[in-house]
Amino acid sequence: MDAKALPSAIARFSAKFVNELDKSKSVVSSPLSAEFVLALLTLGTTDEAHNELLTSLGIPDDDSIRSSFSSISSKFRSIKGVTLNVANKVYVMDGGYDLQPQLKEDAVKVFDAAFEKVDFSDSGHAASLINAWVEDKTNKRIKDLISPDDLDSSSRLVLVNAIYFKGTWKKQFQPQNTMDQPFYVTPTTTVDVPMMYKEDNYKFGNSVELKSLLLEMPYIDNEASMLIVLPEELDGLDSVLQKLAAGHDLFADVANMFDTKVQVTIPKFKIETEIDLGDLLPKIGIKKIFDKTNSGLTKILNVDEPLYVSKGIQKAFIEVNEEGAEAAAATGMVVMMRCAMPSPTFYANRPFLFLLLDNQRTVLFIGVFNGK
Repeated sequence: MDAKALPSAIARFSAKFVNELDKSKSVVSSPLSAEFVLALLTLGTTDEAHNELLTSLGIPDDDSIRSSFSSISSKFRSIKGVTLNVANKVYVMDGGYDLQPQLKEDAVKVFDAAFEKVDFSDSGHAASLINAWVEDKTNKRIKDLISPDDLDSSSRLVLVNAIYFKGTWKKQFQPQNTMDQPFYVTPTTTVDVPMMYKEDNYKFGNSVELKSLLLEMPYIDNEASMLIVLPEELDGLDSVLQKLAAGHDLFADVANMFDTKVQVTIPKFKIETEIDLGDLLPKIGIKKIFDKTNSGLTKILNVDEPLYVSKGIQKAFIEVNEEGAEAAAATGMVVMMRCAMPSPTFYANRPFLFLLLDNQRTVLFIGVFNGK
């Protein structure tokens, strides 16, 4: 799998992921954060579960996971101009349990994962250990990822991925230009939200298929950017998300964007979202790992015990303001033993999709702002 194939696989997975989120209010997520955990699990599964994971991730085989995720991990460490921390950790039940040697080697080499032995039967202590690590890796933005109720003496393994982003706009907005303006939460209802304004040169374009305007705003050093997909219709966002989830190639549209002076008005916003992956992942084809009787998780531990994923959770955060954006997400999996016009205007006063990208067009975060 070549270096270009992974970003497009991540984009397809991200589109399906965000399409299944509860969008009764604004949401942010990092499907990529979930993918790190799922890719590691893939290397420990067999049979139907293994096929489900590869198909859903859009990755052909285990060797492609090894090559693509190790290259993506090293790329993140070298990205300039923004803070991007991706951290993985595997918590294993104390008392004779360990990962199988091959999986342990992959976890370290491919995912740069750290290990810690924990007594899950002391659920309060185990949860606080895990949560302190996540808080530390996300600049204190993600708290209480795992609840003590998620853990007990039958827990064997907790896989955690945390991702944190902070960027400063290459062209910052002036706070004195920010003012409350109406935002259409529905075609007939508006709420006032703080809107930032700037006229400057940006990459701008449109997608005929998605009936949307596209705007890309770079961060300092041009190694990361925010892409906004703004439907032309006040209630056009659902249609955009469905087309993307069905496979429309957004980045083919992005390739046709051009540099031009744009009058940009976008909301200033802060979103926090908690996602139950046990509910969401089966909707995009990942079911077996949650199956208590036949999960396919047979190559994980050094002991012959039937395992399944009892809990999958992600918490994500983003703040977009005049200076730039700050975003964080953490994903935890608990595995249990069975028991175009000149100077156009881009006026984002209706629900839109936003994506945080690196310079390889890897989707780091994806979300929806709908004024709620």
